[in-house]
Amino acid sequence: MNQLFFLAMMMSSLSAPDLDLAKEQLSIDLQQAQTLVLTDPVRCVQITTAFLERTANNPKQIISNRQEYGYREPILNYGTATQATGAHLLKGECLQQLGQFKAAQESLEEGIAMAEKEQQFELQAHGLYLKIRSRNMQQRSHGASAILLDELDKLLANPSLKESQLQVYSRLLHINASIESQQFDLAKRQLTEVHPWADQANNPLARAWVSAVGGDLYHALGQPQLALGEYIDAQQQAKGLQDPLFLGLLSNQMVNLYQEEQEPQKALQYANEAANYFHALGNPSLLSDALIVLARLNRDQGEMNMALVYFFNALDLLDEGNNRTRIAHLKFEIGKTYLQTGNLSLARNYLNAARQSHELGNDKESLIDTLLLLGELHLKQQEAGIAILQLENALTLANRLGDIRRQFEIFRLLSIAYEQKGYLRQALDSYKNFHQRSELVRQQQLDLEQEAVRDNYAQVEQAQQVKELEQKLDISQHQQERYLWSSVSTGLLLALFIYLFFTLWLKLRVARLSAKQLREALLIEPRSGLANWQRLMSRWPREMAKRQQKSERWYLSDRTDGEFDDKLHYLLFRVPFLVNSLEQHGYQVSREIEQAFGTYINQLTPQDGRIYDLREGHLLYVVPQRHVAQLHQLAQELLDTLAAFPCEYALDRHISLGIVSHPFLPKAATALDHHGLFDLCYLALSGAMQLSEKHQQSVWLELAAIDCQQAAFFNGDVWQCCLMAIDKGLVKVNSSHEKQWVNWLALSRTKAPDNP
Repeated sequence: MNQLFFLAMMMSSLSAPDLDLAKEQLSIDLQQAQTLVLTDPVRCVQITTAFLERTANNPKQIISNRQEYGYREPILNYGTATQATGAHLLKGECLQQLGQFKAAQESLEEGIAMAEKEQQFELQAHGLYLKIRSRNMQQRSHGASAILLDELDKLLANPSLKESQLQVYSRLLHINASIESQQFDLAKRQLTEVHPWADQANNPLARAWVSAVGGDLYHALGQPQLALGEYIDAQQQAKGLQDPLFLGLLSNQMVNLYQEEQEPQKALQYANEAANYFHALGNPSLLSDALIVLARLNRDQGEMNMALVYFFNALDLLDEGNNRTRIAHLKFEIGKTYLQTGNLSLARNYLNAARQSHELGNDKESLIDTLLLLGELHLKQQEAGIAILQLENALTLANRLGDIRRQFEIFRLLSIAYEQKGYLRQALDSYKNFHQRSELVRQQQLDLEQEAVRDNYAQVEQAQQVKELEQKLDISQHQQERYLWSSVSTGLLLALFIYLFFTLWLKLRVARLSAKQLREALLIEPRSGLANWQRLMSRWPREMAKRQQKSERWYLSDRTDGEFDDKLHYLLFRVPFLVNSLEQHGYQVSREIEQAFGTYINQLTPQDGRIYDLREGHLLYVVPQRHVAQLHQLAQELLDTLAAFPCEYALDRHISLGIVSHPFLPKAATALDHHGLFDLCYLALSGAMQLSEKHQQSVWLELAAIDCQQAAFFNGDVWQCCLMAIDKGLVKVNSSHEKQWVNWLALSRTKAPDNP
């Protein structure tokens, strides 16, 4: 694999730097190799390979870090384990520069394994960092090494690495991954967290990298002014550090920003700066890419001769053996430039050379672009037949890729070519296809623009809200200051009176507030945050009286043929994992589960509905009949929703539900008080629990009196009376499962025998 992907990764995002190893960790020849990583990676690989071969041929020369110093001979004749580890890491870094990612990964893994064996935590972390960078560049994704990044974070938690520069740069990798996945809020939080680490490191370059990555974040958010401010801040911090690689990459980011903002002159200025920095660095590949950018900008400005000079300079810097793909792209750009200048002969030569290279490299998208330019060239030469052949080949490739934008341009040129050749029908068909693709392209562009407008509108709206809040804060602060001076003036005149008055007023206010908070707290179950039994009892008399009054009016009215339709449905749940949560998970986790569950089920409360936590795993859901279209469907949905409570711990999710409606006897609403109604709720729940235990599923069960039921039948023990009514068929039983499996006889109360 060549260097193209590696350089594309470096030029498109700042990411994080490849850190140098400390000089004390390297021998003299390895220190020389480290200086050649960017300028001559081939020579760097040769030096590190020679060092590793010497140590492999005479392993006794490798001195372990844990060997006694008294037994060590002069370091000129022997290599330490630290140096051997550093040689592996350096070799991997140089192979990565050459685009040999597989060999680079193997060398880095050897270095990491050796560092782990010798307990060299700094080198182990350094190797992991380089391995993450290499894999990200290979896969052209900042999130490609999430597992390795977590492993690096765990290693950096070691106290001995607290002052390491990797504390800053590893966090920059996290930020870049968040930006790439468009998790911008997370990226902002991570950027805020990395600033203290950068300040603690006391390294201007680290702070410059943090500012630069902050610019990338604002750039991704579509806030060019803020991005430019961060880039300029990073540039100022790095000016005196003599780091041409960072300054060159930073200049490239500013070029991209100014190109998007349609400011070509400033983009050209920073492109020149980037080329100068890479020239000072001595890296031909980076300099070649910078010259290509500079040439394109000059071409866009109509400076064709300058563009050709830069393109040819970039071509001279590349080695034919290792950069075939990049040379093919350069020849394409040169041919395109000659085509725009009208030098069709040279344009044909370079475009044909590029086409051949793209065919050998199987680069279909670049091949389509080259065939498009060749087709345009032949049209200018009045060679419509050859142009049609080139464009039809391009169309075949574009159809395979499903590339609408390229199809759009191909059909445009084909319509011209067919018309020039005299094939008017084919020209008309091509024009129709061109028009169809143009509509698709226009719609895609419109969708993108609308999305951008919506994003900008949201940002503007957010900025306005922030501005309004700032204005309110200023007004509030001004009012506070005014009230403060008024209070001081009044205090000077009536100090004693105000002191006594405010002392008593504050005490009374605190007392009232405390009493109010206490009353509210008494109505809330502290473990789940839901309304409790006390709140239920405080509402019960009013609700009972209201429903009884409506039921009596209905009974005395002429509309008694149908059912009473203004009942209150009482749904009593038993949630098993709330019953034994303390014994299974302990106090802290149990409290967290209950609080999370309370928050979760609070969302289930419908309009005019309420939910109560009756403790011991019992929840009461009260909802008026007018808000429930299908009671049984609602019951099943609630069971499913409660069972779907998200939790990382294993929970018993077989939930039971008993359902009773009030008035239970519409023609005799006062026959059952709230105690009797609760007996019915718990009786229904007991039946549901039997079915749930049998089927090992969530179950609901409803008790409902038949229309002709008499109130006298429920005089006495409501529990026992209801069991008898069920047995005699006077109370209907509805259930989500087969109700015949409920053993109602087992629910009958039996008194314990007297002790002898």
